[in-house]
Amino acid sequence: MKILAIIGSPKGKGNSYKVTKEVEEKMNGMEDVTFEYLFLKDVDLQMCRGCFSCVIKGENFCPIKDDRAEIEDKMLKSDGIIFVTPCYCQNVSALMKNFIDRLSYVFHRPRFFNQKAMVLATTGGAGLKETLDYLSKLEVWGFGPVITLGAIYPPWPASEGLKIKNNKKIVGSVEEFYKKLKGQKHPSPGFNQYMHFRFMKMTSDMKEYLPADNEFYKDKNEFFYPVKINPFKKGLASLMIKIAMFMMRDMGPEEVK
Repeated sequence: MKILAIIGSPKGKGNSYKVTKEVEEKMNGMEDVTFEYLFLKDVDLQMCRGCFSCVIKGENFCPIKDDRAEIEDKMLKSDGIIFVTPCYCQNVSALMKNFIDRLSYVFHRPRFFNQKAMVLATTGGAGLKETLDYLSKLEVWGFGPVITLGAIYPPWPASEGLKIKNNKKIVGSVEEFYKKLKGQKHPSPGFNQYMHFRFMKMTSDMKEYLPADNEFYKDKNEFFYPVKINPFKKGLASLMIKIAMFMMRDMGPEEVK
């Protein structure tokens, strides 16, 4: 089993890295697991320019030539991925945010269906919930619901009580992550994932504006991969989309007369 840990800390080997090493140690107590660490501070991943070319035309049209494609390839060759960041101002680090921005096309065209994900954040005090909530949105990249792990490391010696709480969180999240890694390869999607598919497939019909999405979704009917969708889930998704479309009725392209 191969795990890729993507470290978004500008320090590199700070608290978030130390927690990831604890995760590695505990996982190796369950099974022989290979961990690879990718430090975003050490790779050539330039700032996203916001040109939107990757979304409209496809990621191969990104004008930036750096390590982005190689990083994605590493992710695709892994069984599990851990996204690791410290909390900065109640959100992910700038390195992690830019990494997510550079792969923004995956929100439109998910591909990590053979991988499971854990999101890991550390803080000196506040911001864990906000940071983990943001990272949890990566489930729509294909991972499905992610395992979350948040730990507090104040800028002073931690009490024994806090150490026990952090360790309990690490053990619980590792067990969940391991169980998910060993579970069904292509499970029935959760509601958020299914809603995302339905919405993206619908918007991909505007092929004049989203040709890459249109090409990606044209042969996908029920979901990204063959799976049986619960009829209740289908019906509820249809209702939610109708409501969303009504609320967003002014967002469509203006008719040219």
